Amino acid sequence: MNDLMEIGKFATASGLSVDALRHYDEVGVLKPASVDPRTSYRRYDGAQLRDARLICQLRGVDLPVDEVRAVLQADGPEQVQGILHRHQRRLAERAHALEKMLATSETYVEKGVPLPPRRACRVVQVMVSTRDHDESVRFYTEAFGLEFNPDVSSFALGAYNTDSFFLLTVENWLDGGTPSSFGLVVDDVDARHATALALGATEISPPTDYSWKPRCSVIDDPSGNRIQLSQG
Repeated sequence: MNDLMEIGKFATASGLSVDALRHYDEVGVLKPASVDPRTSYRRYDGAQLRDARLICQLRGVDLPVDEVRAVLQADGPEQVQGILHRHQRRLAERAHALEKMLATSETYVEKGVPLPPRRACRVVQVMVSTRDHDESVRFYTEAFGLEFNPDVSSFALGAYNTDSFFLLTVENWLDGGTPSSFGLVVDDVDARHATALALGATEISPPTDYSWKPRCSVIDDPSGNRIQLSQG
């Protein structure tokens, strides 16, 4: 018992706060070596410093507590790598979302927060039927660089509650359903048209110049939805 470290000393040595140590005890991530039955005072073995410091590092990159526990209980490095790779992807997605928020906030700083007059109605969503949901998500992601939000089964364009907001929603094909028809403004009609064909689209009209409208083309996506691509 004399070789055990009091919680305050262990906290200093590990980098974790006393409150954090108490919390990790309560959730079963790091149990103390000894708990006084009369005072409930916790003491730790010096050998526990390795786990405590590892917890400190993992929480420092915001790894969830349940996954910290999984790392400590992992059978080998491959399992640990899997946990960390999944968390890395989550962090990347969060960083991307924050970058979009930052860009929007910078626009608000420069131009002010837009407060457009409320309109009676505005088209904000197109429903795209699909015979293969995953194939359609991959097609629109890779062909046009759109970002899919699985929570709403949609590609979200623009910022919510602004005139730029629009949803391109992917719905599973229903009996008796009919394909959709819509237009997309793209950065490079010829390149996007070629990429779409390589990903399984069908050419209806090749990229063509017109005197009365921008260069455009027409394709059918792999599920038969018709898309007019217009040069932006």
